[in-house]
Amino acid sequence: MPSLSRRPTVRSALLRIGSAGILLAGLLGPSSASAATTPTFVPIGAGYTAETLEQFAAEAAAVDTSGDVSILVLPITYGVDPLSMSNGLRNKNLTLADGRRGQIEDACLAVIPAGETCHVVLAPVLVRADAFDPANVALVTPGLDGIYVLGGDQVVANTPFEAALANAQAAGAVTSGNSAGAAVESADMIAGYTGNNGPEQGFERGAVDLWLYAGPTDDTRGLVFGLQNVLLDQHVFQRGRIARLINASFTAGELGIGVDADTAATIKNGTDLTKVGGTSGAFVADSITYASPGQFDGSGTLSIHHVATHVLAPGDGYNLATRQPIVGGSAVAAPDLASRTFPSLATPAGSGPLLLGGGVSATSAVINRLVAASGGAGSRIVVLTVGYAKSEIATKDAKAYAAALTADGAAASWFVLDQRTNAGPVTAALAGADGILLTAPDPSTVLAALGATSAITSAVESAWRGGAALLANDAAASALSAGFTAATRPGPSTAAIESAAVAEFRPDSVTPVTGLGWVHVAVEPGIVSNRHWGRLYNIVAAQPVASRLGLGIDAETAVEFGPGLPAPLVVGDNAAVALDGRFGSLGVGANGTLAAHWAILDTYVGGQAIQP
Repeated sequence: MPSLSRRPTVRSALLRIGSAGILLAGLLGPSSASAATTPTFVPIGAGYTAETLEQFAAEAAAVDTSGDVSILVLPITYGVDPLSMSNGLRNKNLTLADGRRGQIEDACLAVIPAGETCHVVLAPVLVRADAFDPANVALVTPGLDGIYVLGGDQVVANTPFEAALANAQAAGAVTSGNSAGAAVESADMIAGYTGNNGPEQGFERGAVDLWLYAGPTDDTRGLVFGLQNVLLDQHVFQRGRIARLINASFTAGELGIGVDADTAATIKNGTDLTKVGGTSGAFVADSITYASPGQFDGSGTLSIHHVATHVLAPGDGYNLATRQPIVGGSAVAAPDLASRTFPSLATPAGSGPLLLGGGVSATSAVINRLVAASGGAGSRIVVLTVGYAKSEIATKDAKAYAAALTADGAAASWFVLDQRTNAGPVTAALAGADGILLTAPDPSTVLAALGATSAITSAVESAWRGGAALLANDAAASALSAGFTAATRPGPSTAAIESAAVAEFRPDSVTPVTGLGWVHVAVEPGIVSNRHWGRLYNIVAAQPVASRLGLGIDAETAVEFGPGLPAPLVVGDNAAVALDGRFGSLGVGANGTLAAHWAILDTYVGGQAIQP
């Protein structure tokens, strides 16, 4: 297993975990009631929606025996400095936290039976000194039913206050929290990204800041009474964290469970995920069941095979001990993969190399490979840009690719394709081409754009079938495949990207279409960098059962097909992902989110053949 580097001072831009850790085991005398209780956790991916808060409140109410549901709300995630805070900032944070306390109280009142009451208290613990204050420790009262950790920047310490929380949880209190408050609910935890890494580096070695329990004096970990042998993540679809979860769970040798924004998962007794509630879903990354072989290549990208993945929607459950999804109330055993092979992905005899790019820039190593595949220095390569909303951008891109090809020794020419293009010069150039670069930016218009210049599209196909090398980039790669999602991509704002990343896990929010079928596999470009995980799962679900195989190709990466290759090869800097849905089941949850069980995932890096 790769060695881990602990970085307690590293702070993620998205989830900061304070330099102090969680708990000292010496402070945590086991409760006398611990043997008679079953711990319940309700991690919430993000947000404070009524539905997710009520899911937590209902669990807290279920353990109450007094008729007065007692919940303690912790703003311990609201600090930036674990040691100090100005009075002004303190008052501001406590005011914000009290608003959240009110939302939790409303949720409690909405779920309790008539005649019962809710007692929801905000503990003013924002810095370490607060956690040693006996008055605050006294807020952890006997009979506490629920503990809720607010989301934000995590600042917690080894204190008597948290020792009292551990005893309360052992006595039956339900533990919940959202965002950072969900991350700390596993003893081993994902503390964010290291340095300037983000979702785009999710498969990279060392990109994930892992805090793994290393004994009673370890202060870089999750709650000591948190879930064991599992890593929890949050915002999993919204912020494109599937690669990070696979990376972290493989590195730690544990299950990975990610909960999306505005979504809650109830986990009882440390083993039974009994309910997914909210607007989205949860994700399971299991590299244990099939003993997934994996390694980080020379550039540091993770290559891993036979990862069992599950997209859990409302109505689904999951048994963490047996690692089996619960579908329709019944456990579904792991399918036998002994006979697993990929269908023939060979291209026609006599055709040239076909590279499908996941969003390749002019400086990518894939450009060098196109020149080599076209015959090297002096080869004639035609650049075609198609389906652009603005001709000036299409022209700029065409010129940049042509300049890069020329710098690499090729003789490059370029054309912008639209309804006004004179097909004669283009088809003449294609007839003498050794190589072609066809790029399109928009999956929602690419088929129509290629159809509008059908004579040129036919000339491209003829040249390729006659032996010319072809790089189809971005949406053009999708168009040549067996199927893809033609939904419009989101705008560049973070809010638009995150909203789309959630929506794309809903079958009614994507548009699966049939491609031109020049290769017999569905393709989704930009899989990691553009957070297109939902698109990939949905195009696999949209294929006939026997053909449920899709490729996700990341930016600056291509997959090369050829009649002389026994299996396609990965070219470039990042990963290609194969998602195989032929052995499992796919459906739709009660809230419209895709449900997937036993979808097998493999990742490949440069130079590797795509095969099981």
